[in-house]
Amino acid sequence: MEEIKSAINEKVSLIENFIALSLRRDKVHNVAVILLKETKELQKLMDMVRRAVKNDLSKVDEQHGRLIIRMQRQQSDLLSYILTERRRKIQEAEKREHEMLVAFTVSNAPRTAEKLVANQTLEKGMNRLNLHSSAKAQKLTLSGYKESPLVKQRPIHPIPFKFLDFEYLITTEQFESIPKYMRGRESVDDLRNFLDTVIVTCFNKKYQLMHRQRSTVRNRQDLELWKVYNQQASYVPGRNFITPGDISQQIHKMLDKKQQNRIVMLRHLGVIQEQRVGQTVCYIWNADSH
Repeated sequence: MEEIKSAINEKVSLIENFIALSLRRDKVHNVAVILLKETKELQKLMDMVRRAVKNDLSKVDEQHGRLIIRMQRQQSDLLSYILTERRRKIQEAEKREHEMLVAFTVSNAPRTAEKLVANQTLEKGMNRLNLHSSAKAQKLTLSGYKESPLVKQRPIHPIPFKFLDFEYLITTEQFESIPKYMRGRESVDDLRNFLDTVIVTCFNKKYQLMHRQRSTVRNRQDLELWKVYNQQASYVPGRNFITPGDISQQIHKMLDKKQQNRIVMLRHLGVIQEQRVGQTVCYIWNADSH
């Protein structure tokens, strides 16, 4: 009897719950419809916000790209102007020196006086060029150096100057364009330092010695290098280059994996170009072709 009573009470409870839900059905349905409508409107707003943000980001990226290109062009124009002015001043100084030497050559002074005046003339010319060893290293064009009296004089002390022909600045954007697997842990400063202190220094040393007159080269080691450089001049006619041996001599050791990888990065950027002539690897200066 108790079991029947319990079952009846359970059914009565279910019937009461069903009746209560039925009475609230319309109210719950209306609330659900409103919520669904508001959800759709919110979704539309979110889509509009995403599109607006995407458009703004695209415009910002485009403006940033144009700004970077403009800055690079301005930097290039500024460097070009500075280099042009330096060349012009150097050429003017060389012209004045040449005129003084020519005027002296046609003079009728005794030979002893000629030597004295020639030395004074050269000294004045060097003063104009600011090429004393105590001064900060100045810069000359390679063509200007080959035509100057410097190639005819035996230097008592090393003359601190560099060639404008071998100047190049690697930008951050160029460095970041190098594939990451090639860069490894190298930084743009590491590559710039290698270019300036090793590669460019090798070019400067080689072509300062190579274009001197044979009679001015007295040091035995320099004379051997002078002979090698002039023999190799026919390897790549009209182009300036160095070899792995020149680099090893500069760093006082054989090229290791890190230095070879830096050379690969410079080749990737087009600063140097590699060409094999017989058994000799030539690293050709290629930056001026950019």
